[in-house]
Amino acid sequence: MIIGLDVGGTTIDTVAIENGKVVAFKKFERGRSLIDSVLESLNQFISKEIISNLERITLSTTVTTNAIVQNNLDKVGMIIENGIGSNPEFLMCGDMNFLADGYINNRGIEVKPVNIESVKNALHSFKQEGIENLGIVGKFSVRNPQHELAVYEAAKEYNFKFMSVGYKLSGKLNFPRRVFSTYLNCAVHSTFNMFYKSILTFSQERKIPLEKIFIQKPDGGIVNLQNIENFPIFSILSGPAASAQGGFVLSNFAKNAVIIDIGGTTTDIAFLSNGNLVLEPYGAKIGKYPTLVRSIYSRSVGLGAESIVKIVDNTIKIGPETKRWYEQDKNEFATLHDVLQFSSSHSESPVNVRLKSLSSQLNMSQEDFCKLVISRAVAMIEEKLKEGIEYINNLPVYTINKLLYGEKFAPQKIILIGGPAQLLKPYLENKFKIKVEVPKYYMVANAIGCAIGSISKEYNLVADTIQGKMIIPELNIYHNIPADFTIDQAKKVLIEKVLECREAKNQDDIEIVDESSFNMIRNFRFCGRMIRIKAQLKPKLLNLRD
Repeated sequence: MIIGLDVGGTTIDTVAIENGKVVAFKKFERGRSLIDSVLESLNQFISKEIISNLERITLSTTVTTNAIVQNNLDKVGMIIENGIGSNPEFLMCGDMNFLADGYINNRGIEVKPVNIESVKNALHSFKQEGIENLGIVGKFSVRNPQHELAVYEAAKEYNFKFMSVGYKLSGKLNFPRRVFSTYLNCAVHSTFNMFYKSILTFSQERKIPLEKIFIQKPDGGIVNLQNIENFPIFSILSGPAASAQGGFVLSNFAKNAVIIDIGGTTTDIAFLSNGNLVLEPYGAKIGKYPTLVRSIYSRSVGLGAESIVKIVDNTIKIGPETKRWYEQDKNEFATLHDVLQFSSSHSESPVNVRLKSLSSQLNMSQEDFCKLVISRAVAMIEEKLKEGIEYINNLPVYTINKLLYGEKFAPQKIILIGGPAQLLKPYLENKFKIKVEVPKYYMVANAIGCAIGSISKEYNLVADTIQGKMIIPELNIYHNIPADFTIDQAKKVLIEKVLECREAKNQDDIEIVDESSFNMIRNFRFCGRMIRIKAQLKPKLLNLRD
């Protein structure tokens, strides 16, 4: 039995899948306390019978995303080793920042040792200002983490509550994104830690092993709760990833399509290109921070079934406020769901009375008013959809086929999920003039998306035959290699190391997604190679049966 739970803005959706078939699902109202609502939903949904046959539970959580968007963040001190070549001002993201004196170059060679004494002075200042979370980032640390580890060791004597080093978050190069990723990993720690401890208590009370509890990642994969304790940033944007996967697995195949999830608070839009979900090419962006976190590419708009419809300066405005948090008398407003459900045959219903009050402000009939509201809602979705398509079509060209034939993304259909999907379907079909598919279980597609995922991870190997060094930062591997080390040997070593760490069951679970080997020349002679290999665990989605 596999359980999926997705936390939305207004509801918590749960689903149980057994032998590839949905056997139960339920929607719960979300209370003011997100953590309490999740625990209550789990306790009500998961019976003793389910526990006895439980394979895993996967949760998507908005706790970290909400903390960033609402700026409910811990104070963070940042030790940043910028080296040479760039203005560090835009990297000053912490509450206190210190630029460490030292430098490691792009090949992982130490050019200048880090000044630990000056770092200790900064750490002392951080503690005096009440900072308990510390981020440590050095340029090219994924090629050589020596300086980050030296600062980490020096910081132990200051007893920070949480410390994060940049090289462990991703094996990719991109120093600014690594800085922001490390900062956010520290800034959301206490918020995620409350969630983590709550789930820990739940697992103990219900006698569910932690090995069976997973968190949805933004790239569509899942990660065990124990493995994410020190990496809370990997739980951001898990909701949009869950809805994208749910829409994908529930729908009929399409080469190019758009997945639209109409939730209670927001609408999330994801994209299928050549039969695969489109990923962010560099990493997720959350709030104002670009990161190195792998993520499904999505666009969001503050429009949902519970969005408030109101008149502002004789203009219809929908959202982003929702019915749930609205302070005024609930008899004075209508929601988008009310408008979609409008029926002139029930003129005395409370909903129609409210719609009549709103439509009279524009001197319109209720019917014309509702048409205008829906037209505005569809226009808001269209704007974000066009932004997404333009972004995808402007991505860098990596294939000769795309360069020669100018291949462009154009959706063949829309996959529509979420509570009001059936009500909105005819309006989207009329607007976009393409097929709109509302799949079975559309109301809990996001919870299904949580349940069907598999463990995902990326690995980067870099080998420098001149130095005789090979690194795989994700596995914390730093080995010596011979001068004649080749790209074929590198691929073989990477696969072997992933298998040795038991992160894959067999070789078929691992795929090489990028490889390169550059000859290096010195004094007009070949002197060595720089080899780079990128691999990943093959994405696997559980196939559902009717």
